[in-house]
Amino acid sequence: MRCCFDFTGPRWLQNMKWKEVERYLKKGGATVILPCGQTEQHGPHLPMGTDTYAAMAMAADLAEEVDALIAPPLWFGWAPRMQAFAGSVTLRAETLEMVLFDCLQVLACQGFKNIYVLNGHRRENLPPMEIACTRARYETGAWIAILDPSYFGMKEQLELRDGNANLLSHAAGFEAANMLYVVPDLVHSELFADTPEEGQLNVDQYVMKDKALLYDTPEEFRALRGEKGVRGTVTWASEEKGRQYHQAVVAAMADFVRQQNKRTVKLRTTAAIV
Repeated sequence: MRCCFDFTGPRWLQNMKWKEVERYLKKGGATVILPCGQTEQHGPHLPMGTDTYAAMAMAADLAEEVDALIAPPLWFGWAPRMQAFAGSVTLRAETLEMVLFDCLQVLACQGFKNIYVLNGHRRENLPPMEIACTRARYETGAWIAILDPSYFGMKEQLELRDGNANLLSHAAGFEAANMLYVVPDLVHSELFADTPEEGQLNVDQYVMKDKALLYDTPEEFRALRGEKGVRGTVTWASEEKGRQYHQAVVAAMADFVRQQNKRTVKLRTTAAIV
């Protein structure tokens, strides 16, 4: 599979030897990035691992910028409504919370002072993530934050869409562009087709139109998304736009991480979890 990123690189924990990790920590390294995504339908044109591939690619470049290690990605998130489409998998919200909490606690106990959860699954992962990260911060003393691409490089994101609607719609322009850059062999660009604008309400998309928060049932979601599972403009996507989007987000994340890593952090626990 052609890919712009080496997911077998030396900063990934799963590829390292334990002595290498120990040396990183003893030399003063303190930062680890945990990519968290999802496996779910992304229309007929994008892979179901889109959210995880995006998080992994951003983590790979971000780690180089801030001298961090990268934990193995979480391929499953919280997405109950995606059960409407074949192959989509969801964890229970409390399962994601506990898995993430355990990972964060172990990393902190081993000496990682700065832990960043890089979310590729947008809004749905955020509630259980926030609970897990807050609990882990309070219990370990580590500096733990969620990095969501939606909040970084927004100026560039607005410019890149060229006036197209649906800035961050599911499986639409930005996700298509990003996958053309990250895993082009898994993208079926010949199936790109624009669909009506997003009709889903109450999703807190920068609170531009919503009055309340609610969550669709799988049946409601299928009706809203149609048989292709997509809403929004896709045909404007290109590999070059995906590259620019990726680089803008990573650069903004790197600036944030460098600033936050100046904090004085005192870990409060070295106890192993049971």
